Amino acid sequence: MRKTLLSLAIVAAALPAAHADEWFVEAHYPDHDALVRGASLFQHVIVDTERQVLRVDTDDEGIRQLEDAGLSVSIDAADTARLRGFYATMQQAVESRAPQLTDDGYPGIPGYPCYRTVEGTYQTMDDLAAVHGDLVEVHSIGPSWQKTQNSATGYEMRALRVTNLATAATDPDRPKMVVFGSIHAREYTPAELLTRMAEWLVSAYGNDPEATWLVDHVDFRFVLQANPDGRKKAETGLSWRKNADTANGNCARNANSSGIDLNRNFPFHWHTTGESGSSSDTCDEDYRGPTAASEPETRNLVAYVAGSPGTDGVYSGGLLPDRRPDNVSIASPDDYAGLFFDIHSYSKLVLWPWGDTTNAAPNRTPLQTFGRRLAWFNGYTPEQSDSLYPTDGATDDNFYGTLGVPAYTIELGVQFFESCSTFTSTTYPKNFAALRYAARAAAAPYRLPGGPDAYGITATAVASGAGGMYTTVSATIDDQRYKANTQTSFPIRAANAYVDRLPWEPGATPIGLSAVDGTFDAKAETVRGDITLNGLAPGRHIIYVQGINTLGGGNGTPGTPNAVFVDVPDAPQMVTATPLVVGDGAIDPSSPQSVAAGTILSFTVTPGTGQHVESIGGCPGTYVAPVFAAGPLLSSCTLTATFAPDQFAIGGTIAGLAADGLALSLNGESPLSVPAGATSFAFTGTLPYGAPYDVAIETQPPGFACTIVNGSGIIDAEVTDIAVACGPDASDVIFRDDFES
Repeated sequence: MRKTLLSLAIVAAALPAAHADEWFVEAHYPDHDALVRGASLFQHVIVDTERQVLRVDTDDEGIRQLEDAGLSVSIDAADTARLRGFYATMQQAVESRAPQLTDDGYPGIPGYPCYRTVEGTYQTMDDLAAVHGDLVEVHSIGPSWQKTQNSATGYEMRALRVTNLATAATDPDRPKMVVFGSIHAREYTPAELLTRMAEWLVSAYGNDPEATWLVDHVDFRFVLQANPDGRKKAETGLSWRKNADTANGNCARNANSSGIDLNRNFPFHWHTTGESGSSSDTCDEDYRGPTAASEPETRNLVAYVAGSPGTDGVYSGGLLPDRRPDNVSIASPDDYAGLFFDIHSYSKLVLWPWGDTTNAAPNRTPLQTFGRRLAWFNGYTPEQSDSLYPTDGATDDNFYGTLGVPAYTIELGVQFFESCSTFTSTTYPKNFAALRYAARAAAAPYRLPGGPDAYGITATAVASGAGGMYTTVSATIDDQRYKANTQTSFPIRAANAYVDRLPWEPGATPIGLSAVDGTFDAKAETVRGDITLNGLAPGRHIIYVQGINTLGGGNGTPGTPNAVFVDVPDAPQMVTATPLVVGDGAIDPSSPQSVAAGTILSFTVTPGTGQHVESIGGCPGTYVAPVFAAGPLLSSCTLTATFAPDQFAIGGTIAGLAADGLALSLNGESPLSVPAGATSFAFTGTLPYGAPYDVAIETQPPGFACTIVNGSGIIDAEVTDIAVACGPDASDVIFRDDFES
């Protein structure tokens, strides 16, 4: 202890004076029991299991408690300086009284202008509803504690509804995704994360396919500021966690520690762990309140989400259905539709029930699967809520316990007063992605996370072919997106596309997509397929893609879908290309082809035996034998292919021709004179394939007699085998011999 006190004194001399008793420390724990003892002293810690340290911001008393719990404590000077620097910045901003505005012009927290104040958040809600009345409603859900004491103070608690209101009445089973933000006042990041998500859903609707289908098919209910009285105190730089109830939660020792921890005040399993999951000391950060749901904020939130219980204990009148008996051993049905989230900071955790016992929730497997999927996106540690220390009377246990809804707590980031740069660059984008994944699973959150995720979905520009208009859709189907080395992933079994209907909607027709590598056998596959668009009205359409893994055998387990837009053009002008054959040959296809203007058609041109393509034309295009690519076709045309017989030369060899005068004829036509000494001959001109030929000697050379072999036949190739043999005329020799004797 003395060593730590000495180090505190040395470090303090070099640090800013603001909040001089605040430290960011690392506490090394020798074993898990020590970790539990240390973590239970605080409501938020960051645990590094590889180094066996927990990190937390605390004061001198907190350091003493950590050491008394058996942990060795060291000061993180850099983070402590950063923490105190933030406090100093806030203090200066508060004292300056200068307006702090977000980039969008809303009132921001002094020193932290990226975070909207309660007023800035409420103004944003009103603006969204005013501009996007078809998508946004603002609901009043009851007064805060201060407002119950004096109507001129405090706040009316509000919820922001985002969904397609025009179709909501005809879609009563639309799943609801309920999310609380900043129920602990000093946690700046949750309210801003949810406000930005709501802004994205509304502003991207109609432009981004994911935002569009989520708004059309999920009913979002955001309680952006779940503790507005307390938040207002925390906006001044106070590390205020609880609500502002100074009647039930008066702390005589320190007025700034008064109030009720709303996240220990919910009725299900309130005060079930003695003093380990909540406190009976009004000055403690986790003071649970005098009775379950003693606080108006708690009652407002329970009534809004769950309604009220009947004499049979079943809740009704709220947003989410009650589908699970309160018996802790009975599971909720796996077709439950809807989700609950409570967003906190800090600790970088994804948590699910139970928090007040080490026993697993009856829906443990799907809760864990979903939690590990969420943790893939934000990189946080997924675990059951009691893993570090027990909690009772918390929101996630309350709504899972009373209703059966899948319920999660996400602990964002690394600090309560997280810097704007860290929030904007890391905490916001990672958790925005996690919540979008959650929304994609809202229709069946106990089922869909068991299947693969679909992402990177693209569609080519609409094209026209012989079968009409189509687009080519590509996507990645991946079952490996888990944050857990022990989670089993499965090979992809199939992938389907659906036009204008989610896979589970009535009338949805699956269109099979193919694995690009030819076989579905990996745990991540790139898929592709042509989607015919015939019969669709001109305008924007949405194509959903869903993958299926081999989990469960049989037909496998479908996963979370996503979507891409396709813009179908106005009905195109139809044109006709009519093939016409002249001569001996063929064109395939041989019948007239009617297609949309602008289409390119392929025709295969085949000459008959001994024929060739003499000419082809009449339609625009190019001919590279044997295919004529006709198009782009802008008007009707006739594609004429003219075929003609192949032509062949006639000739042969000559032997023994020693004198001029030999004349040969072809089919009795004008003779060909062959000079003395010639060894070959060829007629000028050609004959067509299949024509007869007959070569004859029209004139013998003087004193010679010539004969012909192979002189006639039918043309089927070049004729080169006609043989003419010449020699002295024998009769002339006999006559001369007798005369001379």
